[in-house]
Amino acid sequence: MINDVDGALEALHSGNAKEAFDYLKSAHAAAPLPDNALFALAHTARALGDYQTCVDTIDRFLKTNPTNVDAVLIKADAFKGLGEARFAAGFYQAFISMTQNMQSIPARLHTEISRAQQEYQSAAKIYEDHLREKIKAAGFEVGDGRSRIGQAIDIMLGKKTIYPQNPGKFYFPELPHIQYYDKEQFDWVPEIVEQADVIREELLSVISSEQVFDPYVQHALNAPTATNMKLQLMDDEGWSAYHLYKDGNPQTDHIAHCPKTLEILKAAPIPKIRTVSPNILFSRLTGGSHIPPHTGICNARILCHLPLIAPPGCWFRVGNQVREWTAGEMLIFDDTIEHEAK
Repeated sequence: MINDVDGALEALHSGNAKEAFDYLKSAHAAAPLPDNALFALAHTARALGDYQTCVDTIDRFLKTNPTNVDAVLIKADAFKGLGEARFAAGFYQAFISMTQNMQSIPARLHTEISRAQQEYQSAAKIYEDHLREKIKAAGFEVGDGRSRIGQAIDIMLGKKTIYPQNPGKFYFPELPHIQYYDKEQFDWVPEIVEQADVIREELLSVISSEQVFDPYVQHALNAPTATNMKLQLMDDEGWSAYHLYKDGNPQTDHIAHCPKTLEILKAAPIPKIRTVSPNILFSRLTGGSHIPPHTGICNARILCHLPLIAPPGCWFRVGNQVREWTAGEMLIFDDTIEHEAK
């Protein structure tokens, strides 16, 4: 018969879990237990499936031992047992993070880390499904993560990262932070998209007549080149351009080959700024080439890409959204948010 806490702990180590549990639970109800007994009670409650006792007890233990990784894992398991997937996911994630910060991980934790990772994925999925059902029942569509609600849910669940505006030269405060803009917001888009075939014909004529496409990134006397993107693509013909306007300057010879294109683009409200804008060009990315992550210079503008020739498997990422290039489907985006293409 168990008469004290030490006897209960001894019984527990001898394999008499049920008797030890009954004594410790009764003792805990009568007076506060020392930390070692609290931990033992929680550990045993988990093993016996009394998850409410386990949560209550290990929570008390964690108040004075908040960095005890074993206790954090016990609490995660207890919440799982209670069907509280959201809380379970949080504690499994905390346990994984805590072990990642250890200088040396004890051998006994290796299996537990693997188990916690699996449990986290499972609990997170249960919570995500529950959350999406509730949102749908409230009359909102989460969709594929492109909507604002969809992005918010993905970010909250850790499935997507927040990408801020990061212009290289000029930041104008309090402008919209939108990765991809909805084409429906702009009444001039249909007029241009409807004539994509005409623009494509002029592009094909330029290509067939062997007009020169210059590397998009070139050495400039008055601009630094020590950025990751510039260093990787300097004078690389894998990404090249055929400008109709460059930094506000008309490229007369090129315009002569593409008069219809320039006329069509008059429908767009392209700003005219001396030595800066317009920038109107055919951009060509050869097979296998990759434009590495980078940001543009100014958040007081948005950029528009109208794919004309788009083989399968080509993609464009802006922030945390990836879209495939589709011929004739205009993409309107904020280029001061990190983006890349392939």
